[in-house]
Amino acid sequence: MSTSNVPGEIVNDRLPRTINKRVMLIVVLSAILILLGSITLISFTYWKKTPPYITSKTPGTTHTIRTVHAHTPTPKPTVMPTQTTVHAPPLSYPLFNGNTRIPEIALTFDDGPSPFYTPQVLAILRQYGIEATFFDVGYLVGDYPNIVRQEHNQGNIVGNHSWSHPVLTNLSAQAIQSQLTSTSNTIQATIGVRPTFFRPPYGATNNAVLAQARNLHYTTVMWDGSAADWNSTGLSVIVSRILRYTRNGAILLLHNGGGNRAQTVAALPIIIATLKSRGFKFVTIQQLVDDLATPSS
Repeated sequence: MSTSNVPGEIVNDRLPRTINKRVMLIVVLSAILILLGSITLISFTYWKKTPPYITSKTPGTTHTIRTVHAHTPTPKPTVMPTQTTVHAPPLSYPLFNGNTRIPEIALTFDDGPSPFYTPQVLAILRQYGIEATFFDVGYLVGDYPNIVRQEHNQGNIVGNHSWSHPVLTNLSAQAIQSQLTSTSNTIQATIGVRPTFFRPPYGATNNAVLAQARNLHYTTVMWDGSAADWNSTGLSVIVSRILRYTRNGAILLLHNGGGNRAQTVAALPIIIATLKSRGFKFVTIQQLVDDLATPSS
C-alpha cells in the first residue's frame, strides 16, 4: 500500500542526513571565519599597542629588537653637583640676630598655623617672592597639616614653638622635653623634615629650657625686633615698629595665629615693599645662621 506524499512530511531519512551535512559544513566554515577574524583582531590590537619592531644591522647578527618609545622613560643625565650646600650646625647659644655686615633680614611668624590668617600671609610672601620662618604650635600642626605643608612647599622654614604654648620656664625638664619632642615628631610626620629651630613661647627661657633645646639639637631663636602685633596695636604702629627695628641681620617677630591678625596681614605688604626699597634681602633663619661667618662683600 503506497503512502501519499504530504507537503512537509518526511517520508524517509535521506533528507535529514542531507540537512545534517549542510549544517555541519556551515558550522565548520563559520568557526573557521570566526577564528580568522579573531586572529586578525588580535594582531591589529597588538600592533597598535606595541611599538614597531626593527631589525638590527649589526654585522654578523640578525637580532630583532624593539624600538622603545613612550613605554620606557628617557634616562636623565647624571649631573654631578659642583657645590654641596652644608648648613651650619645648631648653635649652643640663643640667636638674637644674624650677620650685621650683610643687608639681609628674617621675617618670622609665631603661633600658627591659622586656617584663616596663615594662607593670607603665605599668599603675600609668594606675591613678593620671599621666604620666611614659621614657628608653629604642635597641636595646631596636627589640626591643620595642609597649611604646614604649604609653608614648607613654598620654601619657608617650619620651626618648633612647643606643643601647647605654655611658659616653659614653669615646667620640669621632662615636661619641656615632651613639649618639644611631640611638636617635632608631628612636624616631621607632616612635612618629612625634622625642625632644627626652636622658639620658646613668650621668649621665656632659663637654663633648663636652653639645656633641653641643646640636647635635642635645636638652635634657640629669639628676636631683636618685634611689632607687638599680638595685642592689636594698629596697622601704622606695626609698620613703624618693624621699620624702626630693621637693620642688617635683624630677626623680626610677627604673628600669624593666636588671635585676630588682620592688622598684621594688612601691614605685611607695606613692610616688605618698604624694606625691599631700602635694599634688604629677606631670608630664612637657616640662611641667616649659615651667613653668620660670611664676611661682607
